[in-house]
Amino acid sequence: MLRRLLIAVLVLIVVGVVALDRIGAHVAAHVLAGKLQSEEHLPERPSASIGGFPFLTQAFGGKYDDVSVTAHNVKTTDGVTISTLSAHLHGAHVPLSKVLHGSVSRVPVDRVDGKAFVAFGDLGRYLSTQGATVTLNRSSAHGIDLTGRLPLAGKTRLVHAVVTVAVSNSVVTLSGPVRLRGITRELALRVPLRALPFRFTITSVTVGADGISGTGTAKHVELGS
Repeated sequence: MLRRLLIAVLVLIVVGVVALDRIGAHVAAHVLAGKLQSEEHLPERPSASIGGFPFLTQAFGGKYDDVSVTAHNVKTTDGVTISTLSAHLHGAHVPLSKVLHGSVSRVPVDRVDGKAFVAFGDLGRYLSTQGATVTLNRSSAHGIDLTGRLPLAGKTRLVHAVVTVAVSNSVVTLSGPVRLRGITRELALRVPLRALPFRFTITSVTVGADGISGTGTAKHVELGS
């Protein structure tokens, strides 16, 4: 009887500790999300979660091994709307005392793995500000079928082309050959994805069913600086 009672007590203690651990992770993620919204100039509070178990040992140590953050409708300084911006923060340093007092001002992070998804609609809206009125559809993992009017050879022309998508220095380029009156010309449209929240630089890009996705990393960054 005593043995069963002890087992029951231990089970209750474990359940209570796990529940406290998860509640603590949720509260800390909420506080961190609010701070990231203000410091990274996001249009709305992002969703955030803190991975790893137990959370409490991470909290006491002031270092979180895996923080996931997702934000929507983020506009870059160049005017491109990013439909979904997600980041994994590996090694986020936030002292527990600052979390409890709500005085988190800066968050040093060992490494950021980020992804920026731009829907075709938002991509087309940005290109319209550059004088191109086009419709975009996926052609391949690195290709887009482009139809519309854009400035080319000194005039606004109706164009249909399959362009290749590439990235350099966080600027995505849509390029490919276009035939105009029997002459082949090279089309190049640029979409800058620079100065992103969470400080990561786009180093690769792929084409999906609904838009383009750029991924990249950053090391030893200080969010909120």
